[in-house]
Amino acid sequence: MAQPTLQSYVTECQRLLHDANAVFYSVQELTDYINSARERVARDTGCTRTLQITQTPSNPTGLTSANAPIAWVGGATATTGSLVFYNIYTYTVVTGGTFDTVPPPYPGNTGYAQNTYPPSTPFTNGTVTLQYAGPVEIIPYASLPQGINTLDIVNVNIYWGNTRYPLLYKPWTQFNAELRYWQNYVGQPVCFSVYGQQQIYLSPIPDQIYTLEMDTVILPTALVNLSDVDNQLNDPYTSPVAYYACYKAKFKEQSYGESEIFKQQYNQQIQAALSSTFTRRMPNPYQPVL
Repeated sequence: MAQPTLQSYVTECQRLLHDANAVFYSVQELTDYINSARERVARDTGCTRTLQITQTPSNPTGLTSANAPIAWVGGATATTGSLVFYNIYTYTVVTGGTFDTVPPPYPGNTGYAQNTYPPSTPFTNGTVTLQYAGPVEIIPYASLPQGINTLDIVNVNIYWGNTRYPLLYKPWTQFNAELRYWQNYVGQPVCFSVYGQQQIYLSPIPDQIYTLEMDTVILPTALVNLSDVDNQLNDPYTSPVAYYACYKAKFKEQSYGESEIFKQQYNQQIQAALSSTFTRRMPNPYQPVL
């Protein structure tokens, strides 16, 4: 089956709505409903599951540029605008230069007169001027390759030499109570949690740069032109799209009875899609059936 285009979605909706000539629903209106339906299918099924490769510490400003933080090293040089991390903090280099042999301030560090942690104002380290940018423990969704199109974090793998091992997951309240008690709990991450809608927390706080492989669910990119091909949803996950779009169209015109019928059809199509893709798999074909 060929991948659907925006035009094929629109045509299917027009047929279901008995509006082949676009008298009651414009193509632009149906386009909005179709893109909303594609997002709903992704949320309900997780069919747009994608592996994203990133690093920690990440850019705390949420940018996906190559300007990722580097580790602070005494006596090394840094350029203006770059990012550097040490202990539990990431800093922006306001003025480039050479780092001191004494590290930047962090909780428990008495080597600086400034004892506000994190530092709220720029400070010098050697000939470098630093400004606190964010905590090392956080990975903003915006810093991932898919950015804020990332809907959910399912699993996180960390690369360590030739190994790839999955991190544990704990709900935020448990994660906060058990793994964030010590501010300077720094080391190789073993656990992650998701806080709110846009932040991933790691513990222990990364002590160096690690490559991460994130198993994620992403939102599909909106279709704009009628010739645009939907390369993110495959059959059978394309089947429910038109029914949800028609549900929204009928709901808009306050035809609540008809909209409810389309919503029920959408739910049935979702269940049918899930049932047809999660069957016929044997975890171990050599294991005897009990």
